[in-house]
Amino acid sequence: MLIKSVNLHNIRSYLSQEVEFPHGTVLLSGDIGSGKSTILLAIEFALFGISKGLFSGEALLRHGKQQGYVELGFSIDGKEVIVRRNLRRLKDSVKQEEGWLVIDGVKQFCTAEELRARILGLLGYPHELLRKSKGLIYRFTVYTPQEEMKRILFEDPQGRLDTLRRVFQIEKYKLVREAVGIVLQGIREKRRELSARVEGLPGKQQQLQGLSGELAAVEARLAPVAPALADVELALQRGQAGLSLLQEKARKLFRLKSSLAALAAVVGERKGLIDSKNSELLALMDELARLRSGSIETSSALAALSASLSSLSSLSRRLLSEAGSRAALEIEIENAEKLRSEAEAGISRCEALKASSWQLKQKVASLSSCPTCLQPVSDGHKHAIAREEDARMVEIDRQLSGFLAGRSAASERVKVLKSQISALLARERTSVSLDSELKHFFDLAAFFGIKIEQEAAPALEVDVQAGLGALYRLQKQLGTAREGRVMAIEKERAIGIAEKSIQAAKEELLAVEVKLSALSGEIGDFGDVEGEIARVQPEIDWAILERMRLSAQKAGLDKEREGIVKMLALLSGEIGIMESARKELEAAGNMGFWLEEMFLKIVGVIERQVMMTVHQEFDALFREWFLMLMGNDTLSARVDDDFTPVVEADGFEIPIENLSGGEKTSCALAYRLALNAVINNLVSTIRTRDILILDEPTDGFSSEQLNKLRDVLAQLRLPQVILVSHEDRIESFVQRVIRVQKEQHVSRVVG
Repeated sequence: MLIKSVNLHNIRSYLSQEVEFPHGTVLLSGDIGSGKSTILLAIEFALFGISKGLFSGEALLRHGKQQGYVELGFSIDGKEVIVRRNLRRLKDSVKQEEGWLVIDGVKQFCTAEELRARILGLLGYPHELLRKSKGLIYRFTVYTPQEEMKRILFEDPQGRLDTLRRVFQIEKYKLVREAVGIVLQGIREKRRELSARVEGLPGKQQQLQGLSGELAAVEARLAPVAPALADVELALQRGQAGLSLLQEKARKLFRLKSSLAALAAVVGERKGLIDSKNSELLALMDELARLRSGSIETSSALAALSASLSSLSSLSRRLLSEAGSRAALEIEIENAEKLRSEAEAGISRCEALKASSWQLKQKVASLSSCPTCLQPVSDGHKHAIAREEDARMVEIDRQLSGFLAGRSAASERVKVLKSQISALLARERTSVSLDSELKHFFDLAAFFGIKIEQEAAPALEVDVQAGLGALYRLQKQLGTAREGRVMAIEKERAIGIAEKSIQAAKEELLAVEVKLSALSGEIGDFGDVEGEIARVQPEIDWAILERMRLSAQKAGLDKEREGIVKMLALLSGEIGIMESARKELEAAGNMGFWLEEMFLKIVGVIERQVMMTVHQEFDALFREWFLMLMGNDTLSARVDDDFTPVVEADGFEIPIENLSGGEKTSCALAYRLALNAVINNLVSTIRTRDILILDEPTDGFSSEQLNKLRDVLAQLRLPQVILVSHEDRIESFVQRVIRVQKEQHVSRVVG
């Protein structure tokens, strides 16, 4: 992994700042408190988010700002990655909001936890180790804050050892031992429980043998009952089958007798219906004869109706056809309007020309010199122009008179044409109104079957109102005849329905009488069914009682047998459980022995071997870095079995507390570099081997020790090393310097 840039917006002392990081060795330079370490914390925040116990959202978001963000760009395994994390201030806290991750140009929005998981996958960090150890992998391999550099030197030995176990992933052996201890405790408790459950197994087995004997005795008593019950059941089935046939015959006989009675009732009802319909038919025929004899002669009224309708409808048709010439008149109006518009345009044009000539004549008369050449204008020239313009105005007056006459003629023509159209519209309205009035008279004529003939050339002198009055009088005269005809038609229809009903009733009566005769013969064929039923019933009653006695006896024995079987099953289940518990007890004992006597010893051997390998590699690296940083043989350093750094002078141990500031810093930096190398070697998946960040690594260094830092950087040979320091001399050791300055509580990069 190589960092390319970091963009801070409202993060601690920064308002808005982008910092670009090249390859090689880079120095973040500036006064104490200028904001150098903030850039490193921002990088860690962009990668892992807010980390409880390390830094909070309140510590990152600038005071007084409601939101901020960190955007980090880096490359890893040939991929270009940009990650952005956002902060927002709430009422009582600062929380992370949704951010985004860009990998090779593909952008994806993620929650804070999703970003953390994706970044862990990219960096190759074990997820569970980073979550449980608060970022120890990153802080021990890439970046350790200044205030934590020397903490590991003075930490409690057991605490330091537990921390290193987690970092080196050796803690799992301790966890295995603790887990095995828990398992062994569970096995012991389980063995005590199983031992209690196995007690009483012989007594249960003896009780099982006694119940088996009781079951054999009950089955011997039950054996003869089942065949006897089967014989009785068979006899009962045969008797009930015969009885069922007799009962079915009895039910069929009852249905036949019921049908016979129903048919007899139908015969009586149909005869009564025929008599009633005959009386109704006679009454209808008398009423029809009365209506026909009382009808009035309507032929003369119908002839008058036909003549009036023919005359008036022909008149309406002619009025409507005359109204059709309206379209031609409208075209003539449009042409006349066009001529009038053209005349008015000519009038306007002549008046404009006349006014122009008058103005020119007046203007020339008032001139003393030419406005163009400034030469004097003679009276002769003025008179010539005046005569010319007078002649033009005479011609214009002649044309104007022609246009005025044309406009007057066109206006008069429009007036005449509109009057003619109004007359045609009146005729059209008369035709429409007359058609509406005549509609129901045509319906009356159609009722009587009269066809109206149209006159060939109806006269316009027909009096419409007089004709309509005559039609209304004829309508009143024909109304009575129409009602009589309607009533006669209804009576004829009713007579037809009555005749059909009488015929249908007679046919149905005949069919019922045939069925009645057939049923009477069928009923005589059944014989004495009730006597046969009385003979068979006692035999069936005896078989039912015997079946009940044998069934009760069998049920009692079955229940007794079922009770014994249930007890046997329950007892067998208990014995089976005890047998399983006995086997489980033996297996638990074997498992406990194997875990305690074999597995734990193997784990201990593996742990000691791994720890020894780690210790040897760590101790060698720690000695090498310490010697390089100190630059003399007066002091030497090593780590003991608890990974506690031990400093010696002339064979005597020197407490860490008694070292000078530079010596403490050298010891802490050597420890830090050794830790970095061992972790990178042990955790094969890590992809952050190419970068190292050192925060104030020379605190308290002498001039000679500062020179040693050059050798350290050369020895590391890493693609990217970022140092934070306010020492000016270090600028000569690095390839690029980034200077940070703070003014008015705002940090910014100045070069």
